[in-house]
Amino acid sequence: MWRCPEDIEEGLWQAARAVLGDGPLQHRRLREAVIERSRLYTSERQDIHAPSDERADLAARALFFTVADVPKSMIPLAELGSRGLVPQRPRVLDLGAGCGAMTLGLMAYGIEPAEVVAIDRDGMALRIAARVAKQRGVELETVNADLGSLGQYSGFDLVVAGTVVNELDDPLVLVREALRVTAQSGAVIIIEPALRDTARALHRLRDQCISAGLATVFAPCVRSQVPCPMLANERDWCHEDRSTELPPRARQLASETGLRRHGLKFSYLVLRKDGASLVDAPVSAARVVSRVRKLKGRWQGFLCSDAGRRRTTLLKRQVTADNHAFLELERGDLIRGVAGERVGEGDRLERSTPALPPG
Repeated sequence: MWRCPEDIEEGLWQAARAVLGDGPLQHRRLREAVIERSRLYTSERQDIHAPSDERADLAARALFFTVADVPKSMIPLAELGSRGLVPQRPRVLDLGAGCGAMTLGLMAYGIEPAEVVAIDRDGMALRIAARVAKQRGVELETVNADLGSLGQYSGFDLVVAGTVVNELDDPLVLVREALRVTAQSGAVIIIEPALRDTARALHRLRDQCISAGLATVFAPCVRSQVPCPMLANERDWCHEDRSTELPPRARQLASETGLRRHGLKFSYLVLRKDGASLVDAPVSAARVVSRVRKLKGRWQGFLCSDAGRRRTTLLKRQVTADNHAFLELERGDLIRGVAGERVGEGDRLERSTPALPPG
């Protein structure tokens, strides 16, 4: 199960108290700010930069939403790590870093950055991020600025952008810059909300990057072509929904505010310049993009591959030891050995899922 370590949560509380004082952390004020911030992220996005209580809003972002977001960067990191593509001591650029969720996710996964440059227009959020990172032995270079030209930077092993591109008029401009400052063997990791509109915008960004020859997609897609099949129907979108468990304080806030406690929902995109891929033979692999449902006499789910997005079925009478993995598939898993819309008795399937961090 993916989770934010308790020591990171405690570090965020200590840092938020040091930066904001006790007032915004008072229980009722914090709880109300969490509820409002949730609305701003979802149904009231036009007011996303205009919370009614700015200091309590920052506390809510640090103590609930950052905690909830920490595990999100771990999944693309696990996939990069499965191919040996995460350096031992990477140089990291965190775009729109906020309170540091993406960088803290790296550290929670066991990665010790050699350098982290964190850019955000919210200087107080950066102060919180820097304090928490320092507790874990990492000195952040914080840059209090809007995300414009990154001209002075180069050679980063990892560029991360958490919940940033959905706020930009032209996200391709930022992605071009991010790729430019990424080392040839590096990766750009973009994390976005799992909302339909934000996820579909990320699918379009994926297609733009491929069409312009800027990068190849390492994950989540095993499909290397355009267009993204999800864009064919405006009701469709691709996102992760992984099991998670919030640490104690965030869990209590979730319970009291009625917010989601157990599901880690987000969409993501990992771009590379060197053409490295998540799977050796993409033609034989597919990504699970829905729940696999047990229906009368069969199991059924949607898979996405080089052939496109297809509803795939395994009949109950054709389940064997070799294809039984289909019954256990979860959204986001990779599956190898599915040749068409039907899984047959002779098909030998191999399921893989991102590896949890040690401990």
